Formats: sequence, C-alpha cells, structure tokens
Amino acid sequence: MFDRKEYRKKWREEKLKDNPEYDKEHHQKYKKHRNEYCKKWYITNKEKVSKCAKIYYQKNKEDKQKYAREYNQKNKEQKKEYWKNYYQVNREKISEYNRKYIKKYWRKYRKDNNERILKYNREWMKTEKGKAKRQRDDCKRHTREREIINTLTANEWIDILKRYKFRCAYCNKEFTLFDRETRDHIIPISKGGNNIKENVVPACRSCNCKKSNKITD
Repeated sequence: MFDRKEYRKKWREEKLKDNPEYDKEHHQKYKKHRNEYCKKWYITNKEKVSKCAKIYYQKNKEDKQKYAREYNQKNKEQKKEYWKNYYQVNREKISEYNRKYIKKYWRKYRKDNNERILKYNREWMKTEKGKAKRQRDDCKRHTREREIINTLTANEWIDILKRYKFRCAYCNKEFTLFDRETRDHIIPISKGGNNIKENVVPACRSCNCKKSNKITD
C-alpha cells in the first residue's frame, strides 16, 4: 500500500536539503490563498468548529488557564502597547461595535439583575477599596466645585423642593426616609455646569445614577 505521509516526509526532507528556506518561501507564496480558503471553510463549518472548540476547552480547561496566566505575565508590556496601538487605529470601529452590541447587552442585563447589582454595590462600598474610591470621587468633586460658581444656599434648596412638591423631577416619585432626595445638576459639573438654583433639580438616587453625567432637557 502506498503511504502518502511517509512519501511527503521524504520529499520535504530532500527539498530542505537542497533549499533550507523552502518552508518560508512556500508559506509566503500561498499565504493569501490559504487565508481565503480558511475563512470560507470556517463560514461553511462554523457549528462544527464551535462544538470541537467547546469540547477541547472542557477537557483542557486547567492547562489553558495556566498557559494564559503565564503568557500574560511574561508579555504584559507588549500586550499593553499592542492594545494601545490597536485602539488608536480602530477607534471608530470599536465605538460603533460598543453602541450596537455591548450597550444593548448591559441594558438587558441590568434590567434582569437590577437587585443583584444594587446589593453587590452596597456591599462593595462598605469595603476598604469602596471607601477609598468614594473618598477619591468626593475630592475630585470638591476641586471642581471650587472652580465653578457655587451660590446655592439651604433656603434656595428648600424652595426648589417645595416647587417640585418633594417629588423626583424625572419619575415623579415622592421622597421618603428610605429613598431620600438628591441634588441633580441639569448641566453636570463635569461638563461646565454651576451649582446654582437655576441648574439644580431634586431627583431620587436611582434617577440620578441613571442620568450620571448626561445633559437632559
């Protein structure tokens, strides 16, 4: 019987003896055709490839994780430089992808797991890292407030609450001891807004968090 593998091995050994750079030349010559062929084959056999990949990952999960950790530790600086360059070149492409897929996914995830996320955030804010982050944010806010017009008084804030009948300006929910009022800036301080009565509105915590640093009508 004719053994094709052995014949190919002998043929390759003879070629390498005559020309030691045969592999490089061959690879460069057929690189484009090979890439096109692989793409077409992947599109036609997408389900088969995904099933094989899942089975292989389940069998070799620990080995793959170890290899990934070691590789990331060795090539940490190279990866950072690569991703910086990649982001600069493909900035528009990444932003479009985020708008289409990632934002939609996170909106759906937040709706389904809203209570779970709130619990996790409350627990995390009690930890040392959470307290440190809150302190940093407060310091940043105070430095911004020093540079802007800051004339809102306590009496003006009470007048604003009375004007809105002690309700949220966005969802019209009445304030309680468990859900206290917060000061929301129509034009956020991070975007050049001032802390004056014309720019402040009462809002519940959930609406204030959802709005974050957006400008609303």
